[in-house]
Amino acid sequence: MSSRSLPVLEAIPSGPTRTVVRPGAAMLVWIAAGSAEATLGSSRWSLDAGQALWVPADAGAVVRGTEEGCVVPIRIREADRHAGPTAPFVATIAADVVPSLVTAFTRSLGVLHGGGVRAAAVLGWLGHPTAAIVGPAMPSSPDLRRIADALLADSTRSPASVGSENGIGESVLARRFRAETGWTPLRWRTRHVLAGAAEQVRRGRRIALVAAESGYGSPQAFARAFHREWGVAPSDLVEGTRGKVEVRRHGAELGPQRNGYHVVIWVAAGSVELHVDDRTTMAHAGEIACLPAGTSSGFEAGAEAAVLPLGWLPGGIDVGAGVIGHTTARTPLLRLSAWAYAGADPVTGGDPRLVLQNLLGLGEPDDIPIADLTYALLGRLSDQPEDKRSAAELAAELGVAPAELRDAVEALTGTTLATWRARTRMAWARRLLRQGLSASEVADRVGYADAAAFSRAFRRAHGFSPRGFSRTQTRRP
Repeated sequence: MSSRSLPVLEAIPSGPTRTVVRPGAAMLVWIAAGSAEATLGSSRWSLDAGQALWVPADAGAVVRGTEEGCVVPIRIREADRHAGPTAPFVATIAADVVPSLVTAFTRSLGVLHGGGVRAAAVLGWLGHPTAAIVGPAMPSSPDLRRIADALLADSTRSPASVGSENGIGESVLARRFRAETGWTPLRWRTRHVLAGAAEQVRRGRRIALVAAESGYGSPQAFARAFHREWGVAPSDLVEGTRGKVEVRRHGAELGPQRNGYHVVIWVAAGSVELHVDDRTTMAHAGEIACLPAGTSSGFEAGAEAAVLPLGWLPGGIDVGAGVIGHTTARTPLLRLSAWAYAGADPVTGGDPRLVLQNLLGLGEPDDIPIADLTYALLGRLSDQPEDKRSAAELAAELGVAPAELRDAVEALTGTTLATWRARTRMAWARRLLRQGLSASEVADRVGYADAAAFSRAFRRAHGFSPRGFSRTQTRRP
């Protein structure tokens, strides 16, 4: 399909929406258009276009968007669960921050390299440079508390040596520390020391003196570590210098990866370099592009670019590769993306996949009598990658012959059920690895017998190990 203009966007619902924010990491709920009412416990918040509500960690909320409104939930990365203010607040979004929030929304979905959004970055964009500086929680178990106290008492000691004295190996210590605090022992100590230093600076102590007491050789080294951890400079905490902090945006990168479905993206700003197998093309602001099913695909975007995922399409539909459409209508596409990926659902319901197909002028594959049943099955398997039932068992569940299910899956996805499931599991695996899970944890979550079997499958699909993939995810803060 060649690139064409999409001037009519009525396929995307514009009625009221309902967004349920589950307790977990903190979330920024951005009202990109219209207005909304948010309920947090017994409190209610009225939000207008251009405002955003900070929902603290472990707080639930329900956000109801109005007709023609656009609610965009941006979840902070799990590693920053204990960062940021513990009370909700409303901020006004400056126009120059909007591209950053579009990119942050995509990153919050966990699909990009360096997936996840730093609390310090988001709060810096909102003009709250000090809000992200909150010390990490102490471990809950007595033995880890003893180790934590020892790490704080002597900053020159390594976690491995302290753990060994307490009968805990380095890898077990790191795993348990992360489970109880959200951080590795070394990162936990760094954040604890720097959070205490921030409080001293807030109280008016000289930065050079605080740096020395915190164990840093120079104020410059202290400032670099402080900025790396919190996204702000120590001087920003000094009364009279506080203001909006400029947080540098980083480029976005996806893949290369193989999926059992087409992935459709929209370039909201800047330009993006698309990679499909061995071909490279450019997509520019306003253009819609497809990363085709079954290919090794991805993209690279510079710091000035903002990329929005619009949804997925069955691999059996002929969509084309690269740029397939063009529109400058930001709000409807934000609505579609938030609906497809972040639970900002129209009150009237519907299927974002069908909406995307209609938007692009695509029909369903012809002559598939059990298409609806098969779509429902694939949807369940997408949500439950650990499901190990055979094709025959799945066909029996649907009440159809195995051959009928096989033909339907191949027509809708463009590949076999086994290949589609493998690619779907790999998509889940990438997401979970970006969240910091170990290979053994991911193997269990996506249906492999053990970490070794999962690692072999991952290497076949990506060309490198799960550990190697995880290392690539830390290249950007």
